Amino acid sequence: MLRADRYRTRDRAIGDEHLLLAVTARRGAVAAVLAEHGVTYASVERALAA
Repeated sequence: MLRADRYRTRDRAIGDEHLLLAVTARRGAVAAVLAEHGVTYASVERALAA
């Protein structure tokens, strides 16, 4: 389960932040490329919390 539920609102739209959390939450080619550029699940969470 993603920890994205912290960022839920009453809006049912899926935003960019949700997509970034989803692709960085699991291993895969996309997550690996993003991680090479410093974009990890933890870094996305920190950015959203700021």
